[in-house]
Amino acid sequence: MIKKFFSSLWQAITVTKNALGNLIFLLLLVLIVTAIFSGETLTVPERTALVIDPTGIIVEQKQIMDPVTGFLTGYQNEAAETALRDITDAIEAGATDDRIKALVLRLDRMQGAGLSKLEDIATSIELFKESGKPVFAFGNSYSQGQYYLASMADKIYIDESSYPVFSGVFLTGIGTYPLYFKSALDKLDINYNIYKVGTYKSAVEPYLRDDMSDEAKQANRAWLDTLWANYRAHIVEQRGISDSSFDNYTNEYDQLLATAEGNGNLLAVQQNMIDDLLGEPEWETMMGDIVGKSEDSFNQTSFRQYLDIIRPPIPVVNPAATKVAVVTASGTILNGEQPPGDVGSKTAVSMIDQARLDDSVRAIVLRVDSPGGSATAAEEIRVALIEAQKAGKPVVVSMGSYAASGGYWIAAPANKIFANSNTLTGSIGTFITFPTFKEAANGLGVYSDGVGTTTMSNLFNPLGEVPDVLDRILKQSVNLSYKRFLTVVSVGRDMTLEQVDTLAQGRVWVAQDALEHGLIDAIGNLDDAIDSAALLADLGNYEVLYIEQPLSTRDRILQEILKGSSQTVYQLMGTGLRTHLKIMNKLEDEFETLLHMSQKPDIYLQCLDCNLSF
Repeated sequence: MIKKFFSSLWQAITVTKNALGNLIFLLLLVLIVTAIFSGETLTVPERTALVIDPTGIIVEQKQIMDPVTGFLTGYQNEAAETALRDITDAIEAGATDDRIKALVLRLDRMQGAGLSKLEDIATSIELFKESGKPVFAFGNSYSQGQYYLASMADKIYIDESSYPVFSGVFLTGIGTYPLYFKSALDKLDINYNIYKVGTYKSAVEPYLRDDMSDEAKQANRAWLDTLWANYRAHIVEQRGISDSSFDNYTNEYDQLLATAEGNGNLLAVQQNMIDDLLGEPEWETMMGDIVGKSEDSFNQTSFRQYLDIIRPPIPVVNPAATKVAVVTASGTILNGEQPPGDVGSKTAVSMIDQARLDDSVRAIVLRVDSPGGSATAAEEIRVALIEAQKAGKPVVVSMGSYAASGGYWIAAPANKIFANSNTLTGSIGTFITFPTFKEAANGLGVYSDGVGTTTMSNLFNPLGEVPDVLDRILKQSVNLSYKRFLTVVSVGRDMTLEQVDTLAQGRVWVAQDALEHGLIDAIGNLDDAIDSAALLADLGNYEVLYIEQPLSTRDRILQEILKGSSQTVYQLMGTGLRTHLKIMNKLEDEFETLLHMSQKPDIYLQCLDCNLSF
């Protein structure tokens, strides 16, 4: 019943969205020829500013989006996601490019990113600053994630003519507030049977409670406080303000705002959060004096255009060079083949095997940015990594914003594990979900009865009670899977089962705590992990080979359509239509997760609290 309920609701949302999507797709198809054949040859001016203007969410790996989802960023162009490596590669290349005279951060359209991803970008900006070139930030206002990056600038400005509701620098702190469904399930007469191991395994609480348990609050508060302390330390260092000034700004913002007559822009200047207010003409004049003027502004090159120029259309691979292969595992871990944005077991194993069978690849780095998912899928990936190690190729894991639960399962066998200082990891625990709908069906006058040849003939009847035999099987299965998880970590991290159990119970750890407890080996970014892999493989000169899932012909066409025509079609869509599409896309994602976990009893290794965006 719950499967049919959520399935029907999800299908209704999807059908509506797809119908609108088909209309948009036709518009895109009309425009694609113009978009492809009217392109100009791009060049970098001899004096120019490199503009970092990401849109949507910053991710490890962009999803292949349909024509509707591509426009749900809420802005005029580009996609709902920006790849982290695109930003860092552009900044680091610009640092050594004599044509690039300055870096400009225009962050108004950036909707969010994991704190570790912001940390990686900040590291690249710091490398740029070491070249002696200036960095500027200019925008209408700064949200929490935007300000983390803007604080890296030598000068931060806000457009004096902009007055959004939350103007200036608006810092809200961080929290995790899941949705809870127990009362809704009760009203629908749906029994959501849960089997879990782990005191802190809160992923199942939304189906058992209407609020967060005290144990979950205690555990979540610990890592939230650590992340916020890291955020504060970054801002305090970059802006040269005191801890108390930062705390006053974030905890007494409304009172401070009153002293600035409600003007958030002015308050940001008064509190040294930004340097000054500038009008757009003054901003362009200032930048023009630094990098030269164009017809209607200053000389500037978007990081996307810059990458199109400096990156070869097809990556050049030297077959004779020794290599460190980088494989990305980003998203929920699922069985079989999955598109970019999720981790399909078959897809991930194929890429790992490609690295294992390539004689020029001497080491593998697995970049993990995942809250986990299916235990079966995670185990298939773990086994593939062990096979690579047996072939003499060391495996190093680099953790992104999170590598929790199933994400940690696949990381555990690595020779070395690196995490950013703001990575969330651990969440070592398991659970099984099995919904039944007897009361709901009976309320509709639908009953189930019959006979079978064994005590298990009626085992998976969703319109009956959970049979005692199934109850015992599921309890034993979830306990066995937890013991298996402990063993995986015990063997991979060279700990006793008792040591692992004290760190497990579904608890989430921030990188520094994970390092102290031996769950990771070092604090470092992807480059550090690559260097470590090369050292383990005793490599001198080597190349980095990014092994990525090949796109289908259809996906390539969709990317070209979105890339070439997004702004034009966006302008043809009314604000109301864009808003409705955005809401439907969010609802579709929420119900797809529920539907996936309602399909059948399965073992899950998943952390639902870990996906934070700044």
